[in-house]
Amino acid sequence: MANKFSQQVNKGKGGQKPKVDITDLLADSGTDELVSRAKSEGRYLSLPAEAFVPDPNQPRKTFDQERIDELRVSIESNGQLQPILVGDRLPDGTYPIIAGERRWRAIRDSEKVSVVDAIIRSGDVDELHLLLMQIDENNQREQIPAIENAMAMKRVADICRVEGKDQAYAAKLLNVSPGRLSKHLALLDAPSVVTGLSTHGETQDVDVLYNLAKAAESKPEEVAELIDQWRSGELETNLRKASTELAGEAKQAKKEAKENQDSGGGAQGKKGGKPPQGDDVPPKPKKASAVRLELDNDEFMLTVELGNKKLSFRVEADTVVSLKDDIAKNWSK
Repeated sequence: MANKFSQQVNKGKGGQKPKVDITDLLADSGTDELVSRAKSEGRYLSLPAEAFVPDPNQPRKTFDQERIDELRVSIESNGQLQPILVGDRLPDGTYPIIAGERRWRAIRDSEKVSVVDAIIRSGDVDELHLLLMQIDENNQREQIPAIENAMAMKRVADICRVEGKDQAYAAKLLNVSPGRLSKHLALLDAPSVVTGLSTHGETQDVDVLYNLAKAAESKPEEVAELIDQWRSGELETNLRKASTELAGEAKQAKKEAKENQDSGGGAQGKKGGKPPQGDDVPPKPKKASAVRLELDNDEFMLTVELGNKKLSFRVEADTVVSLKDDIAKNWSK
């Protein structure tokens, strides 16, 4: 991904040369030549771990401590083979880590190594290119959790949108198809029962998470049950196959419900549906043929005639006017 990423970014805007050589900024590029150049330009540092701080905008939020411990042992035995990449010094005197936080954490935890080698980035790197570089570095070193990766991808898409670029452009920068990017972004709207699979390190399979997220829109209980079965080892098939089948069932059920609604499933029918026929046609209300109002011992006697039927009511004076009008217009059996 690094080579593709460098090619995308180095194209610049409108074919113009970018502000910096992004390839040189990648922590993966810690060659003797790069180190020598950084030293000659005064951009090479060897400082205690306390002199560096994590970037709060770093896409990766969780780190596998076991992998950090393995890296710590390697650095203690072989030294820090590649410097980390940092930004300009902050007002408090520390340097923000752009790439290489895992190496920094390993040295910070070590009792044998205390100094971190670092290179200060050259030139100006805008927010978009910096974010793309961090995503690329994370994917090279250790798989980033799917949800955290989705959050980072959304930031890329948001920045592109502000710059007047569409989601397809963002997908190109991220070296994924537009459809794949949409799948990642859909995870951000998934319920916690689904996102928990990623945040708890149970699976980072984007297709599995996406299928479960789509199924949960109409079958939340079935999704929760499936996940419980998988966790307990009771699932008879693998999670990928089961999630695909459940998502397919949910999609079909949703399609059938929509077709039923569009075809006029309700008693009154829907716009575009067929009008009621035969026995389904409701009877028209009958109108009163005559209405008489008589005063009888300070009470009103209201008489309504419907064909050969006659109905009489005693009515209080304060309701007689409105009642007379309503019955005359709308009386039905």
